Amino acid sequence: MDKQWFEHLLKVLLISLLSLTSVAQSEVLFPAQINNTKIQLKLCSQAELKAFRLIHVGNAALYLEDCNKISDIFSLTPKRLRFLYEKSIPAKAFREASNEYLKINLGQKFNQWQVSFDQFNSNYQDIKTGDYYDLIYDPLTGLLMQLNGKNLATIKDPDIALAYLNVWFGNEPFSADLKKTLLKLND
Repeated sequence: MDKQWFEHLLKVLLISLLSLTSVAQSEVLFPAQINNTKIQLKLCSQAELKAFRLIHVGNAALYLEDCNKISDIFSLTPKRLRFLYEKSIPAKAFREASNEYLKINLGQKFNQWQVSFDQFNSNYQDIKTGDYYDLIYDPLTGLLMQLNGKNLATIKDPDIALAYLNVWFGNEPFSADLKKTLLKLND
């Protein structure tokens, strides 16, 4: 009985320690303010990131200059999306999901802009626990993709760059729950 109690206590302590590590990492990687080129952006919202609506893979945060304008996500204003991963994910999964949701949401525009999207998506890399992707939009410079703070790719055309956000905020997003939570939408 003492051995079972000890094993149970050890499991509880390990789970607690992992949770605290995740919370601490989240606080460091989701600061209250973050620089987006020359503009200070505020943390407006955070959401759980799930794959297939069931599997927790991490957390996401949305940064804007003015959190009161969160519902106008497709405005020509600076913004940053940060995705912090708690599971390993292959680059292929990012490429396939991005293409699928861009096609669904953009229709004919996808065909016009596919070369830009393919070039951008080809820069996704395999990730491991603790990695984070940033998508940094600026109406003057386009969309920058970073992995752990390292620049990977840019879409320079501001219209194509903004359209890329349809993966998460389009009519048919990767995750309706993520979109709803990040944009603070009511039912």
